[in-house]
Amino acid sequence: MSGRLQNRAEGWALARKALDYMEEFNIPPSAENYAIWSSYACDHNNELCDAIDKHIDEGRAFDQPFLDTLYEKYFSLKRLQDAVMASSGQMSKELGEVRESLRAAHRDQIDYGKTLQGATGDLDGETDPEALRQMVQTLIDATAKMQERSRNLERRLHETSSEVTQLRSNLERVREEAMTDALTGIANRKRFDEMLRKGRRETEADGQPLCLLLCDIDHFKRFNDTWGHQTGDQIIRFVAGCMTRHAEEHQTVARYGGEEFGIVLPRTKLADAAAIAEKIRKTVESKKLMRKSTNEDLGNITISMGVAQFRAGESVESLIERADSNLYKSKQNGRNRVTTEDPADVANAA
Repeated sequence: MSGRLQNRAEGWALARKALDYMEEFNIPPSAENYAIWSSYACDHNNELCDAIDKHIDEGRAFDQPFLDTLYEKYFSLKRLQDAVMASSGQMSKELGEVRESLRAAHRDQIDYGKTLQGATGDLDGETDPEALRQMVQTLIDATAKMQERSRNLERRLHETSSEVTQLRSNLERVREEAMTDALTGIANRKRFDEMLRKGRRETEADGQPLCLLLCDIDHFKRFNDTWGHQTGDQIIRFVAGCMTRHAEEHQTVARYGGEEFGIVLPRTKLADAAAIAEKIRKTVESKKLMRKSTNEDLGNITISMGVAQFRAGESVESLIERADSNLYKSKQNGRNRVTTEDPADVANAA
């Protein structure tokens, strides 16, 4: 078998393997889900394979929120890397052309200087009017040529500046896409981690309080199993909208996991963070959702929340763990509630 035919056969075998996995685990057919399972079938991305294997070992179903999280984590970054590589190549080309333009301008400048020096020497001993006229004309022509070269160089530099600005804009747009949850439009886990680390650095530097709010939709699996993934997506978008409505501009609302959310709250005291959490909880509880496709009443959605305040010197992981512990307490105590730290504990830690 030729190399081309062999590669084609191997490609079909991997595609079949990916589709078999999707059928085995009841994965909805989509380009994003196929990208996940074809990568798993190839066994090229160790982290992705480990995450899927762990999920399988735990006997958990592959619901769409979990699959969305996998896609955002392991494939959004690749888009950013591809964009960086493409932009880097284009920028290198632009800078190479500018460098060559500058070299040509430097050569022209040297030639122009030589022309001026030669004319100065000729003028010292020349008295013939016609010869003088020719020398002056030579200087005029050389000056005009130099002016044209300068205009061309200025135009090229302007074009390059515009190209670089556009490339920077494209990179920023792709970066934002890589940091945004596709379903809800809020920050994804990658941006959440980035902003939490940034908040920790800032609070260590200026002493301003930093709080973290974690949120989980109550009985989400039941909604998903009863009404399907599309309704589950509708609920996730609804909760994300409620959280965004009550968060301030400098606070980062993120989809932390499948049906889990987080808000990074820099320059926010524990009492104020708890008040924001309570507003979100009440807003979510007060709304009755209707299934878009059938107008069926889904009833009330509730959420459980945990809030913690950063303690000097602790790690980001420790802060997340304490907020998550408070979230778990909300679940244990009946759900649909906000659990915060004891203010005395915060004061003692400070």
